[in-house]
Amino acid sequence: MTIAVRFPDGSVRNIPAQLKEIPNPASPDAQPGFERVPLNCDPVWRFQRVGDDWYATPRSGSLSLLKPILPEWWRTIRHMNMDDAAPRARKQRQSQGRGPIDTAA
Repeated sequence: MTIAVRFPDGSVRNIPAQLKEIPNPASPDAQPGFERVPLNCDPVWRFQRVGDDWYATPRSGSLSLLKPILPEWWRTIRHMNMDDAAPRARKQRQSQGRGPIDTAA
């Protein structure tokens, strides 16, 4: 699904769109209406409505990467944490009497 958007150079391009619910405050029990709106995921352009038409305007500023607050979920599972896997494998080989792996070959 796309929607026509006018760009600053005068061209009109079809941009990917989504359906957005339009609530009806006058009758909350009625079924809501929907409208097509452009997906606002373009790193260069943002889309603004003027009346019934959509226009592209250049984005200003810069985007920053969000850093995760919590560690990855698999770090809490002992067997999935690769950082701990090598020492654990070494201990297991030694307890079975096989000794360390020879990496010189």
